[in-house]
Amino acid sequence: MSKEIVLKSLTLNNFKGIKDLKIDFTQVTNIYGDNGTGKTTINDAFCWLLFDKDSKDRKDFEIKTLALDGQTIHGLDHTVIGLLEVNGKTVTLQKIYREKWTKKRGEAERELTGHETLYYIDDVPVKKSEYQEKISSMIDENIFKLITNPLFFSTGMKWQDRRKVLLDIIGDITSDRIIGYKANLKPLESLLVDKDIDTLKKSIQARKKKLNDDIKSIPVRIDELNNAIVKEDFEALEGQKREVQEKIKTLEEQIIDSSKIGEEVLMQKDKLYELKSKLKNIEFKAKLEAEKPFEELKTELQHVNADISNYKFKITTLENKKENSTKYKNMLLAEMDELRNQWKQINEEILQFKEDEFICPTCKRVFEADDIEKKKQEMTENFNSRKAKSLADINSKGSAKKKAVEKLDLEINELEEEITSLNAKLTELEDRKKDLEFKHFNFEPQLNFDSNIEYQEVKKQIEEFEVVLQQPSVETNVSTLRAEKVGLETELELINKKLAAKDKNESIKTRIQQLLKQERDLAEQIAELEGQEYLCEEYLKTKVELLESSINAKFKYVNFKLFETQVNGGINECCEALINGVPFSNANTASQINAGIDIINALCQQYSVQAPIFIDNRESVNEIIECNSQLINLIVSNDKTLKVEVM
Repeated sequence: MSKEIVLKSLTLNNFKGIKDLKIDFTQVTNIYGDNGTGKTTINDAFCWLLFDKDSKDRKDFEIKTLALDGQTIHGLDHTVIGLLEVNGKTVTLQKIYREKWTKKRGEAERELTGHETLYYIDDVPVKKSEYQEKISSMIDENIFKLITNPLFFSTGMKWQDRRKVLLDIIGDITSDRIIGYKANLKPLESLLVDKDIDTLKKSIQARKKKLNDDIKSIPVRIDELNNAIVKEDFEALEGQKREVQEKIKTLEEQIIDSSKIGEEVLMQKDKLYELKSKLKNIEFKAKLEAEKPFEELKTELQHVNADISNYKFKITTLENKKENSTKYKNMLLAEMDELRNQWKQINEEILQFKEDEFICPTCKRVFEADDIEKKKQEMTENFNSRKAKSLADINSKGSAKKKAVEKLDLEINELEEEITSLNAKLTELEDRKKDLEFKHFNFEPQLNFDSNIEYQEVKKQIEEFEVVLQQPSVETNVSTLRAEKVGLETELELINKKLAAKDKNESIKTRIQQLLKQERDLAEQIAELEGQEYLCEEYLKTKVELLESSINAKFKYVNFKLFETQVNGGINECCEALINGVPFSNANTASQINAGIDIINALCQQYSVQAPIFIDNRESVNEIIECNSQLINLIVSNDKTLKVEVM
């Protein structure tokens, strides 16, 4: 059920300098008067009557009437009486603010010991709690402030509170409605079953980061496995193995058929075969030793490649950081320019005295010359004090921003030096890489057996045995067969060792395929998460669109901006009223007041209640938009006393 509160009349006695005043109100009431004649006091009186505060929402304000010297006039009752009509029924509210004087025993004079407030409803005295309960039954204080002051919503509330009020008007936008609004958001339906969009987005980012870390390590692991593969012609080795095995079998048959073998000849030939085997081992070890520098070059090249990648990553990170710092610095410099302009404007302000400021508002008599001089001095001191404070505040802000800029300059210089240093090291590494690649490609093992004492000694012993065993004999033939068999068995052992690498190679290749598949799987998972991340951004943008369109549909004159897009594409919550695309704070007074009334119209409909709207500086507005609430216009004019006009 809608509730309408209409102010029928307001009576002030000794309230903030107004000695005795009664105003009868209609649907539209215009109150004219020069500055300082008491227009705002009427609004203050109505607010104090209801909520113990003035029109600026302050509890601590001066109610008492003051003398010309600024001292309180004691012994007066400060009274406000309001006749209200609530849904057609009238109610009279009255509050009296009174001094309490006490005369102590033995004292001749009374002294002021405090104050009291008396409350009346329809001329019946009531307790404060009963009075407040009556007011609460009529209207909530917070709603009262919203629907009686056109500027309160946009200038008297934090943006978070404004946003909450607007969202209460339309209610939150459900995920089902958002997903139903755009068909491509359908995949989010199952993802939002047990979590909200912010939790889902954070979860996706965390999983994506882990997958990216995992996928980065795979190429390094594959490279390590490729380097571990032994390069051999395994088909040729299998052929060699079969050939050697056939020869060994043939030799074994020949040895079995030979029954008369001289023991000494056999021993000599065995020794000869042993020496030849030893010689081959020496050659094999020498070859391995000669190829060590080649392996060392390959290992060092791998390390240099890893260092190059690391330095490139560091340089990219520092350049991004430098770019962000530079953007922030430019923003601060722009803000410092704005502060300089503000400082210049305030510094150029000059105090202008008005004639009516030195006339008594009660008796209309011009102040004495000494009083005028004192008041001018006081006004000058107050003006200079406020001006100095404003300039000091601007200097303080400018100094803080200057320090921030200096800190950023230092940080940017340090980043540039570090980037230059890293680039120099990167150049050194790339030169080193070219040198290593050249050496690696042109490497040839250096084999020199002339200086190998052991090799020459064994070779000499072999030659001596061969001279002794030059004469053919049965025994020599058998020994030769056995020695040949030993050589073939040694050769077969080496072939088997090389062939053993074939199974290891297959295992490595299988692992490489597994890693390649894992890399593809991770890439697919990352792509899927990026798709979900995109859907989350679309979801938030859609929610922004639905929220703003739903809220703006409630207003005729203003629109609201509830979100702002960041440089990185993210969305931040905000709440700013726009008048024809211009922010409320930048609009002119007329636009602000009409925008405020538009907001009040919507809030009255939302809360099903109407109350008198006090419009200060009404002379600044040529035409007020349509409004169902009672309007009380406070208009600056040349009238030296208040003039009331009803319409």
